[in-house]
Amino acid sequence: MSDHHDNDASRRDAGEANAAELLPEELLWAEGGHASDVVLTALADGEHAIVPLAARLHVERCTTCMTHLGNAALLSLHTERELRAKAEHERAVARRPLPRVAIAGGILAAIVGMLPSVLDGAETASLHDWVAHGVPMLVKGLGTVARGLDEPGSAAGLFVTYVAAATLIAMGVALTRILPKKEISR
Repeated sequence: MSDHHDNDASRRDAGEANAAELLPEELLWAEGGHASDVVLTALADGEHAIVPLAARLHVERCTTCMTHLGNAALLSLHTERELRAKAEHERAVARRPLPRVAIAGGILAAIVGMLPSVLDGAETASLHDWVAHGVPMLVKGLGTVARGLDEPGSAAGLFVTYVAAATLIAMGVALTRILPKKEISR
């Protein structure tokens, strides 16, 4: 008989430990005597251990609560799928390297393309002004762009890449139309 009494005491201690982990009474019920959204969400997420037995039994017997439980379960599945897809997308974006060489090449080509207009018939004073004022401003601008491009998968990096490519293509088309054609003598 002593063994039976010890088993009851251990079950009672386990019940008290579980009671501390159960949802509090004020979170169990909604208006109309039905299970609350907290209970339905916990059950939909498979957290049966934190829902008291009375609330679980009510949900099993009440068609309204069972319908809401089904909707909560579907929402939980949909949310999990969307979070998984978002995490996969973020991993794919993080793996995609920034085309730093292409961007640097585009900027270098733009600077080289700008040199003839700066040096063509330039007077010493205007060249000096450009070196004193234009170059520092250009360097600050490049620093700002570089900081924005340093973030992996940044929209700014992608934007600058495509704008630089479009600019170079437009410059190439413009140069082929503007420059005089050489005639080949036979």
